[in-house]
Amino acid sequence: MANGKLYMGIDLGSVSLNIVVIDQEADIKASLYKRTEGRPLAALLNSFDEIGQEFDSFEGIVATGSGRKLLVNALGVSDINEIIAQGTGAAYFHPEVRTIIEIGGQDSKLIFLDKDSRTGEPVIIDHALNDVCAAGTGSFLDLQANRLGITIEDFGALALC
Repeated sequence: MANGKLYMGIDLGSVSLNIVVIDQEADIKASLYKRTEGRPLAALLNSFDEIGQEFDSFEGIVATGSGRKLLVNALGVSDINEIIAQGTGAAYFHPEVRTIIEIGGQDSKLIFLDKDSRTGEPVIIDHALNDVCAAGTGSFLDLQANRLGITIEDFGALALC
């Protein structure tokens, strides 16, 4: 069991579940990615069995993603808007980033960052979401990866080349 102050972040989306555990220095102590296969709460509970047993307790737990309200209602955890979570996370680990494009199973997001004129810290200056009729873009990418005979993770890695 790990000691010290630990924090858990949960991103429960329409297609996948992401969990990260960090310490007070923001060092990653554990992480997990899992497809929800249409059963988000079951995926979450199974993930807690996998990742949660490694740690005694958490100083804080926060949820984001399209399924975050399920977690707030079921577990009483805090939640944060996806745009703020993605912008803050990207700015923390890569302060030079100015544009974030996220294509999910339910929607797509475009987030713009810039440096605050007073502090020099990265801040979100604008964002856009796709229309509801464009939902499922992430599912389209899943299908294309499948057609190529590769996993969506490998598809994403190839996109970064």
